[in-house]
Amino acid sequence: MSFLYSTFYSLIIGAVFIFLFILAYDFLYGEKHEKQTKKIHRYFQKESIKKIERLEHQPRKFTMYQVTTNNGTKKIKMKPGYKVVNMVSKEKNKK
Repeated sequence: MSFLYSTFYSLIIGAVFIFLFILAYDFLYGEKHEKQTKKIHRYFQKESIKKIERLEHQPRKFTMYQVTTNNGTKKIKMKPGYKVVNMVSKEKNKK
């Protein structure tokens, strides 16, 4: 009977560690395209998205997207951990 309890305990603890490892990997190296697009849809939930284009991808650094909505076109940068950063266009200096 103790063999059954120790096996059950090992399976539960192993599953917890595997789940935590997957969660930490997604947070540090969030590179899954499906999760990134899901995060973009959640970020622009008040606007309707027409098109999402992937402009640039540098693994473990960032992925740049161009999102076309009804209100216009916006460029965003997705960092590891699925953090969304808005890209602001630079203004030309008027002299």
